[in-house]
Amino acid sequence: MLKEQIYIDVADEFGTVVGVAHIIGYKNKGQQIKEDGLDSFKQIEPELDINEIICSAIEIGKYKELQREIYKINQKGDKRLKEKGIYLRAFTAVLNEYESTYTKRR
Repeated sequence: MLKEQIYIDVADEFGTVVGVAHIIGYKNKGQQIKEDGLDSFKQIEPELDINEIICSAIEIGKYKELQREIYKINQKGDKRLKEKGIYLRAFTAVLNEYESTYTKRR
């Protein structure tokens, strides 16, 4: 792990935010609920779903497209959408584009 000052210097140099990911855990949903309780699980469930969407986009090589779709959705300014909903809509759009590109027509 790098020193905190290095992260600050990099952020200043490139003019962007630099962060460190925190591991939520490697437990499945049942284990998580059993150990921490249902209330605790409900608080982190949206984050787990968002992480799953991001990992899936990275696996198919469409992370940039996902971020573009998220940006487009955020620009529309629909205040009713939660973060999880934004990611789901963006991922669905990316998947539709991905499948239409790589499926063969008869």
